[in-house]
Amino acid sequence: MSYTLSVVLVSFALYGLWNLLRDVWQWFLQPHFIKPPGCSFLIFVRDQQEEIEELIRYLIYELELTEVECDAVVVDCGSSDLTPAILERLAAHSPVIHTVSLQDSSRSVSKLLPLCRGNIVHILDMTTRLTSREFMISVCALLSHEGREIRIRG
Repeated sequence: MSYTLSVVLVSFALYGLWNLLRDVWQWFLQPHFIKPPGCSFLIFVRDQQEEIEELIRYLIYELELTEVECDAVVVDCGSSDLTPAILERLAAHSPVIHTVSLQDSSRSVSKLLPLCRGNIVHILDMTTRLTSREFMISVCALLSHEGREIRIRG
């Protein structure tokens, strides 16, 4: 083998070793990106026929915009108006919404958690706690961070 050829081969070997060490060094020092786990919304409603369609359509729109798998379980807590019918109609057209009707006034979260697909469950109570405006603000705030990749070191 000629001297020139051996110098070229050693140069390529050193260049390859340099690139390998640089990649390994960057792997350990640069942050890695991970996707956050999926989320679910557990929403309790009662007698919301005037507002429920707008609110659930807004929720569906926001859930479909996220890059993470999200779903919602809407629980009707014994409504005496058209709320259950409106919820069933909306759930039939969207795969991210699931509806449940409760006849009694107990709202046992532990019995409803198996219906949620996400690892993180956001519970929103519109029966006594949240107004429709607060619901929309909460959904927007909770989903603003869902779907973003998170940087971690190491």
